[in-house]
Amino acid sequence: MRGHKRIFIEDEFQHIYHRSIDQVLIFYTMEDRLVYYTLFSVLANHYKITVLALALMFDHAHSLLKAPDLDSMSRFIGTTLSRYTMAFNSDSGRKGPLFEKAFGNAVKKGDKKVRTCIAYIGNNSVEKELYTRAEDDPWNCLAYIGSDHPFSRPIVKAKASRKLLQSLEIVRRYHKRNCYLEYPVIRRLFFGLNVEERAQLFDYIMSTYLPIDKTTLLGYYKSYDEMIYAINSNTGSEYDIKERNDPESHQNYVKMLEITKRSSFSDDPRSIILASESKKWEIAEKLQALTGARPYQIKRFLHLTQKPKA
Repeated sequence: MRGHKRIFIEDEFQHIYHRSIDQVLIFYTMEDRLVYYTLFSVLANHYKITVLALALMFDHAHSLLKAPDLDSMSRFIGTTLSRYTMAFNSDSGRKGPLFEKAFGNAVKKGDKKVRTCIAYIGNNSVEKELYTRAEDDPWNCLAYIGSDHPFSRPIVKAKASRKLLQSLEIVRRYHKRNCYLEYPVIRRLFFGLNVEERAQLFDYIMSTYLPIDKTTLLGYYKSYDEMIYAINSNTGSEYDIKERNDPESHQNYVKMLEITKRSSFSDDPRSIILASESKKWEIAEKLQALTGARPYQIKRFLHLTQKPKA
């Protein structure tokens, strides 16, 4: 992606692709993703960016957007990545850059290419075997186009707990002020809620901060149901951006996260980033024995600077 002249065409959508340095993991927890998601939404509004698609994967992110000009697009992306890196590093104790300086972009001219790109981005998690249907993934936003509470029961304020109502009000105020949710805020919001309330709050945050332009997106299809059917029927393709080949299932990352959470490694899976190289080798051997993950996936999970031993 370095050394080429960036192509920008006014009034055309661009497929944007960010990847981390050495493809290390950038999202370990729900909090990580919510910080990025709300930050992305706030800055898209600030820079007047029209967003049609978004996908947050473990080690990279995709979006399909239209910007007023090249400077706005570059500032939006640069600010999103730098602020997320600062927030992630501050909360986890990590230091240094997190994303590659350059980002991938490809112009999608014409309705057919736009729809193909929407399908490609929407199916990223399906291709990596994280979900069986595109709309099952909360982090590609598709479910929130059709409902404001796709993964929880409707909130009945007369029956809701005081803590849930307080959390909903805090989210509303932050969004109204065009502020993203930082790590400490997110933890306070969810603290003390039961499982059902946590799901309701999660849906409320996702739908309140939804960055997707629903009207423009659905304009490419006859209806929401037709869009979902089209996306599930065609995984889409991307030949204009060269992604690094990663043929393995991302279920391996899910398994590694589950192991680190229930083991003596750490309560916070991100703390392994700060472990010594010798400790990381020790953890790598255990993860490989327990998950069967490929060495390069373990390297990315642990932020190892060398290849794990086979």
